[in-house]
This record gives sequence, structure tokens and C-alpha cells, in this order.
Amino acid sequence: MVKVVGMEKGYKILGNYIRLVDERNKNLAVTKLLGVSISKKFIPSIANIVGTDLSNYKIVRTGQFAYGPVTSRNGEKISIAYLDEEDCIISSSYTVFEVENKEELDPEYLMLWFSRPEFDRYARYKSHGSVREIFDWNELCMVELPVPDIEKQRKIVKAYKTITDRIDLKQKINDNLVA
Repeated sequence: MVKVVGMEKGYKILGNYIRLVDERNKNLAVTKLLGVSISKKFIPSIANIVGTDLSNYKIVRTGQFAYGPVTSRNGEKISIAYLDEEDCIISSSYTVFEVENKEELDPEYLMLWFSRPEFDRYARYKSHGSVREIFDWNELCMVELPVPDIEKQRKIVKAYKTITDRIDLKQKINDNLVA
């Protein structure tokens, strides 16, 4: 386990909980092509793939993450998302990873952490390069975050989902009233 001097009490190093995944679409079994947006969601790709060999594209399985390490021209945000739908393929320029032990770190809790503006600021600060700034895998692994017990993580995720579901419902009610 990696320890960092000066780390906040109760914070852990993310690299102790995640691992790289590099599964290629060699047999072309996955056809759903997506990208990752700065709004931290998987989105339909706008790439022209006519004549493109999709066998080198990376497969993202349900429950895995993908991020674009290039942070330049992203509006101060890092493109990172958690796949909670059917498997897809993405460009090989993305990095795919997963939580190793979901009984220690809940992937949805981790995605909430990635969604914070503080994470984007940290990622931009830790990016390096000149024309193309990169927030590489090693930097991602050094991210410090609080990792409470798994039940507390799940309660946080549940509370967040309850709030966002209520917001969505109220927006639909408002939309109906306007119509």
C-alpha cells in the first residue's frame, strides 16, 4: 500500500483501489461506439469511422471507467465517465480502468468524487506538457480521496441519487406546466 507524507487524515491513495484495463475489440463483437464528454458522461461518438479498423478500439465493460488523459482545451475539466449501461468501444486514446475490489470502494462513490470541481482543478494542476497537457495514469493513481467504509459510501450514493431523481421529477413537472 502506497503512503504519502502529509496526506489528510482518512484519505487514501486511489492507485491502491484501481487497475488499468486494456481489452481490445479484436473480434469486432462490440459495435456501440461512444466518447467521453467533459460533462463526465459517455456520449455517442461524432467520429467519422467509415473505413476505420475498429479492432484496435478499447472495450469498456459495464462498471468500468474511461478518461481522456489530454486536458488541454477541455474548459478546465477532465473527461472521465463511469459506464452504467451496455458495453461499448472507445478510441484507443482513452484510458480504461476499474475498481479492483467493489467491497472496499464503490465505483459510483468514486464517480461522485470525480464529478467534484475540486477534482477537475486538481487534475488540471497536475497535468504536464506544453501544447498537449496530460493527466496521466500515474497522476490519477496518486489522487487522494476519503474512503469511508463501504456502507457509508453506499449511503452517500443512495442519498445523491435520491436528490437527483427528485430534481429530475420536478424538472419534468415544470416542463409539463410550461407546455
